[in-house]
Amino acid sequence: MGVGVSACKGLVHPNAAASDPNSDEVRELSTVTRLPYLSAFEDRPPFKPSETLSDKDSSLLKALTHHRTPFAVVETDSPDLNIIYASGGCVAGLSMPAENIEGSSLAGVLKKGIKMQDEDVSRLEAAVRAKEDLSLVVQGSTGKRNSKKVPYTQFFVTAVTDDAGKALYTFVSLQPVAGPEAEPSQTMPYRFRRAWTCLKPSTVWSLFTPYKTLCDADAGLVKALQDRREMFCITDPDLYDNPIIFVSDDFVDMTGYNREEINGINCRFLQGEMTSTEDVDVIRYGLREETDMRVCLLNYRKNGTAFLNQFNLSPLRDTSGKLAFFIGVQIEVEDAEVMPFPTTRQTLQEMLLDEEEKDFWDEAELAPAQESAMSSMASHPPSLGGDQMNEAGAERSGDASSTPAGEKIAESKTSTASQSGELESKPTEAKGSSPLPE
Repeated sequence: MGVGVSACKGLVHPNAAASDPNSDEVRELSTVTRLPYLSAFEDRPPFKPSETLSDKDSSLLKALTHHRTPFAVVETDSPDLNIIYASGGCVAGLSMPAENIEGSSLAGVLKKGIKMQDEDVSRLEAAVRAKEDLSLVVQGSTGKRNSKKVPYTQFFVTAVTDDAGKALYTFVSLQPVAGPEAEPSQTMPYRFRRAWTCLKPSTVWSLFTPYKTLCDADAGLVKALQDRREMFCITDPDLYDNPIIFVSDDFVDMTGYNREEINGINCRFLQGEMTSTEDVDVIRYGLREETDMRVCLLNYRKNGTAFLNQFNLSPLRDTSGKLAFFIGVQIEVEDAEVMPFPTTRQTLQEMLLDEEEKDFWDEAELAPAQESAMSSMASHPPSLGGDQMNEAGAERSGDASSTPAGEKIAESKTSTASQSGELESKPTEAKGSSPLPE
């Protein structure tokens, strides 16, 4: 499972400044703050702490800044809990000038900006002073234009420290939500903290330490992929929007994004204008059915260049058989044909069983999602269109039976060629893991 040379090298995203792969100008990411109806952002300089933050909190600050998360920085030990910095999203959400926010007390700003009730202000202040994490949904809307649609605001409070563990500030993020029962996992700080958790036991970024107990087979899969230095990412479906909680070193190198830009967000950020919606539908099918699948789609690096990504998705389960994570393995390829090589799980089984001289590629069976789509194509000749293919892919249980389980590569190549235009015709150039779309 090596990395090849993309035939799409040089394909540039329309928003990229130029064809220069080293260009500093990049397309904008899909952000958390676009989801909750926030009004236009105000451009503001990033927050520069006067003291050095711990590694995890420095990374959190980078993540909040990169994803344009609405947040304020509060002096934890000041008597009135003064706000010393407000991000552009915070300024837009509160509909107050930055100069009226910075230097003012947290309570005064919240009462004026969203008409927050005294009891809710007290709870928020108590969490700040106690240096505790807190998720709190209150009545009162940020983004005044949308007050009827999103009459609540969700806060997440988290203290940030230096290397010695001394609390320096408190980050208070906020975003509009539609109801009072919003989960803390909707907030970027919570998701980033959770992503960091799986890395904390190790000083090596490339070693994934799951915070859910995986079954032996899936724990072995992750270890095998790490030992072989494969390019992969892991997402947590229990968190809001199924965000990435881990990426391998090769994933970072290939896409050009650093971990602060990746952790905590959905993999769709690698998609672009030329990414096939049909390919994305196949991924959604695999996620919905919690099944292995593969697809070849066009993705984009940070510098805007496109690449073809042979993407393999597998669910990871805990010891009780419940879905714990999804793992997506990426291989950069030269053309958009879906090759009938083993899925991630089939590859794992071969690694763990250590069968001598077994050719994974020649003996591979189709993944359920691809098998279903191909079997449907066999019964609906060439005229089958994109929409029909998607419908067929959703009928896995009925169609899968028509494809023999032991189908060899000779038959697979023939079938694959006939449907290459359906499953992954979009020349997509992404090395990465544009796995898990919404």
